[in-house]
Amino acid sequence: MNKKHDLSPEQIEAAVQAGIISKAQAQAMRGNSHLKNVEDAALIGNEDDMRFVRSFSDVFISIGIGLLVIGLFGFCGMMGGGIAYLLGAASLWVMAEYFGKKKRAHLPTLLIALAFLVFVLNGFKDVLNSTGRIDVFPAFVTLGAMLLFYWRFKLPFSVALIALSLLILAFSFIGGVVPLGIFLLVSGLALFAVALYYDARDTDRLTRFADNAFWLHFTAAPLILHGIMMLFVKSQAADLTSLVAFVQSGNTNSVIMLAIVGVLSVVGLAINRRALIVSSLGYAGFAIFMLLKGDGFSMANIGSILFLTLLFLGGSIVFLGVGWHATRRALLAVLPSSGMFGKIFPPVRE
Repeated sequence: MNKKHDLSPEQIEAAVQAGIISKAQAQAMRGNSHLKNVEDAALIGNEDDMRFVRSFSDVFISIGIGLLVIGLFGFCGMMGGGIAYLLGAASLWVMAEYFGKKKRAHLPTLLIALAFLVFVLNGFKDVLNSTGRIDVFPAFVTLGAMLLFYWRFKLPFSVALIALSLLILAFSFIGGVVPLGIFLLVSGLALFAVALYYDARDTDRLTRFADNAFWLHFTAAPLILHGIMMLFVKSQAADLTSLVAFVQSGNTNSVIMLAIVGVLSVVGLAINRRALIVSSLGYAGFAIFMLLKGDGFSMANIGSILFLTLLFLGGSIVFLGVGWHATRRALLAVLPSSGMFGKIFPPVRE
């Protein structure tokens, strides 16, 4: 008896996301006729086919959640913080039960999870009357909360939030001893190494390991960049209309920043991870803006500088996106491909 229809497509998808069955098993259960459906056939681990946003409904709901969370955070602060933040965290958990467990809506649940981390950390920090640097106990409880969140919902981005919680805990121990730049740089490199480990275990990007690696790469890049900036780039503040502090960086610093972004882009190409590049775009845009600005700054030419920055940055992204596979082939031709290198630098698969 053919039982491939015993489970609905939604139930089969939930089983895949929970790691109960593999993608191949899911395809067999759906039957070959269902493979014409792009959504059903998408690989859960391929970063080009990630089912992160299923429809515009997810985007619409996420906008609402973002606004709601900001308002809730401010309201809890007005109520004195502490217990109010923890009650806010409890309400966020209820929302996660609906969007994460029942609807399996990744984007809304991601925002809820990130807000849950912030509410728990601030709640326990206020309850313990902690001031200044983060104390160990609030950081430890936050880590436990994110582990519980991952155990309950088993969504890939939770791994990155657990990593952030670990960094917060580590910072609570050594934050006053180790310079922040060194801490961020080492933390980013550590996350990058773990992400490479996940990638090496799944070179075809078909399993949950690849999704975990995606989010760790996405988190590692800004930590690495910001750590290097704090260590080697000396920024200075320039007064803008005597009202707003505008951070400016000299041409040399901007070139250094662009060079670092360039290195990360080459690494992203080699390991086939666009996430590493995307999360560093803000730094690239800032560096291009400062180079175009030159030594003088005035409100009169800010528009033209901004448009030229977007032109350069957007054109580079489009060019790289269109030529991603061809550029990777050229790069892989000069990189080692045997042994572990073959897993770290996967071959081009269009």
